[in-house]
Amino acid sequence: MHEPSRMGHALGAPRAKTVVIERLPAPARLYARALSGLIKRGRESRLPALRLVRPAAPLEPVAIERYARVCGFIPEHGVPLTFPHLLAFPLHLLMLTDPAFPWPALGLVHLANHVRLRRPLAYGDVLRVEVEFGALLRHDKGQAFVLHTRLYRRGEAVWDGDSIYLKRNVAAAGDPLAALEVERDALRRVSRWQLPAQLGRDYAHASGDYNPIHLTTLSAKAFGFPRAIAHGMWTLARAAAALQPPKPLADATFSAEFKAPMLVPGDAWLWSASPAPTLRELEVRDAAGEKPHLRGRFQWTPQ
Repeated sequence: MHEPSRMGHALGAPRAKTVVIERLPAPARLYARALSGLIKRGRESRLPALRLVRPAAPLEPVAIERYARVCGFIPEHGVPLTFPHLLAFPLHLLMLTDPAFPWPALGLVHLANHVRLRRPLAYGDVLRVEVEFGALLRHDKGQAFVLHTRLYRRGEAVWDGDSIYLKRNVAAAGDPLAALEVERDALRRVSRWQLPAQLGRDYAHASGDYNPIHLTTLSAKAFGFPRAIAHGMWTLARAAAALQPPKPLADATFSAEFKAPMLVPGDAWLWSASPAPTLRELEVRDAAGEKPHLRGRFQWTPQ
């Protein structure tokens, strides 16, 4: 999977309207917005020209430590590579539940994520968060699209995130979504993960992502799953925590595709290979070592 282009709004497209969000809505209000927008009919597949800005988002030690415990990061890692995604997640929900967004937010499939640390982060940093839609991408199951995140510290870009989502069963436009390739035959088992039944709820409390497919068997069955599934961003974070050396990072990139849902409770294995000293290719697979739940590539420069 290539890093998604940031040329989401082509020449001639309307300039994005910037809306500053000084105070975040409570998670319950955000998910109420998502439920209220479950039915949208006859919408054109056009993404709103909208940019949401959170001008001052602090890296709070208590929140970081809670997240680190759930995802497996250790204090020597410093601010976890994936934690900044949480600062942007409420803005993502606001974007996906905006009246001009063409589809219901619940039911979208999170296909892939790319994160890039540009500069080291520290506890107590106060960051500016900007989120906007990117390109439409063709997928064989429907319309994919990119949601961009960029974080700034005193005007300097320090962290980027690209989340790729899919709306199934609609006509698709845009360039095809390229796949992430790894040398699967070179991967070897690294560690076994035992996934407790409350994993989705633990991650929801740490992240603010209360999507019902992750919380209980009952709520997951309402969306067609036999029981709750692990958050994709938890799986990505857990893999990053397992593979990062015990030191902070100067810069890093982690590209990942989310494959088969990972049911909880359950078991999974992390498989990895090292094409270079600071590069890991990886998959998170089922207990049999056959079905991939996540495929990724993680590269970093230590401090």
